[in-house]
Amino acid sequence: MNNSQNFPFQNSLSKSDYLKAIQCKKSLWLVKNRSDLKPILDDKTKAKFEAGEEINNLAREYFSGGVKAAESFFDIAKAVDSTNALIAQNHSVIFEATAIIKEDNCHARIDILRKSQNPDSWDLIEVKGSTSIKESHLEDLSFQYHVFSKAGFKIDRCLLMLLDSEYKRDGELDLNKLFKIGDVTEVVLDKQSEIESNKAEFLKVLESKSEPKVKIGAHCFEKANNHPECDFKEHCWREIPKYSIFDVCTRKKTAEKIIDQIDSYRVEDLNIADFAKGIKEIDVRSYQQNKTHVDQEKLKQWLDKLKYPLFFLDYESFQSPIPLFNNSSPYQQIPFQFSLHVQEIEGGELKHFEFLHQERFDPRESFIKELIRLCEGEGNVISYYKSFEETRNKELAADFPNYASAIHNINERMVDLYKPFSDRLIYSPKQQGSASIKNVLPAFTNLNYQGMEIANGSEAMGIYLDFIKGKKVDEAKMKNDLLSYCKMDTYAMVELMRVLRNNVRNV
Repeated sequence: MNNSQNFPFQNSLSKSDYLKAIQCKKSLWLVKNRSDLKPILDDKTKAKFEAGEEINNLAREYFSGGVKAAESFFDIAKAVDSTNALIAQNHSVIFEATAIIKEDNCHARIDILRKSQNPDSWDLIEVKGSTSIKESHLEDLSFQYHVFSKAGFKIDRCLLMLLDSEYKRDGELDLNKLFKIGDVTEVVLDKQSEIESNKAEFLKVLESKSEPKVKIGAHCFEKANNHPECDFKEHCWREIPKYSIFDVCTRKKTAEKIIDQIDSYRVEDLNIADFAKGIKEIDVRSYQQNKTHVDQEKLKQWLDKLKYPLFFLDYESFQSPIPLFNNSSPYQQIPFQFSLHVQEIEGGELKHFEFLHQERFDPRESFIKELIRLCEGEGNVISYYKSFEETRNKELAADFPNYASAIHNINERMVDLYKPFSDRLIYSPKQQGSASIKNVLPAFTNLNYQGMEIANGSEAMGIYLDFIKGKKVDEAKMKNDLLSYCKMDTYAMVELMRVLRNNVRNV
């Protein structure tokens, strides 16, 4: 199903098109010609867009007196005309100003176009909901500079407007402290020859009537600070095994080389003896032999260090780019819920406790008080991927120093149940390379998270964030779903601990 070829910008590039093409030229062609293959936006992506709009609105408040170009996001020609009209009216700050290169119709929309101190010059200011500069930000702004300069604008500086992670809210938002602005003009100018070359190559891709042939590889996956997982991965990977050589290599680039060498994506076709480095040997052997691997001696050593009673503990938290409470920062994780299963002796009765903050104000102090009350004393605190709970505790201790000693005591007693699985002291081929509790639990028990109203931490965060920000939610359902999900996490840990002990009974 092809998009209409009559659309005037079908064979041109926007900045989002350009960024997509850097990741994969095939992805660019597909977004223009096979938009039917794009996945439907999930709640997580929608929430990200909503947060971005909130940040942009605050950035506009920062530049008071600015005016916005044409409202219609997809009407490029109208946006260009509106931008030119506002410039003619001597506006010095224009939001969503748009420019187009007449020769090839490549176009870009900048978050803020500001009159420079130099005569007849402008500054390009791109707003990002991030606390640090990423490579993708530089590519983004470099393409925008290319378009605006080719469209006749004299650009003085290229600036990135980011959130300042050091900002701590104290009363009303202080926009002068919330945002930080970095000058990246030199980097942008250095990239211009690369932009020219890439653009020519990408425009040729768009002239093609057929889908380009591009081999799948590392570029299909999310790359931190660079690009997300490709929207068309499901389409391009439809004939690749669900569990492939990409899952058993320590690096995606290593997987590419091995796949080229053996001409196969199948783990079954991998000869461990041919690759001394770069593969997860236990994962491969376990999968090929369809056997669970257990290092009983090391596993027993790990278990013998545990001190009862055991406190199986799991947190849920949310983060907001704009800090909602005093003494909190952009994107700071704010814990609002925990589940706790306590077992006094090995094989003993389980006691369950839980906390969920159900008021629309800062949950942290209430969370801390209940946590300390229930976890005081001796015995190990068991978490799955403990660095999450451990880091939240350090942050809570720093922000609420009156409780620091008791919080640090919990951290000193914490043990990571994730480690035996991630270190492959025990491994099932059913895990398919993952030590996530969502994969480990069904690999060793009859339990799983299927059918739950909330199935992962991101969903829990999104639902609670809506509530804490005052949006209308079904509070009774939210409470029930959140409590059920968090309780499942700690009960899963109890069951996995039982699995570990059962595998060393005879040692």
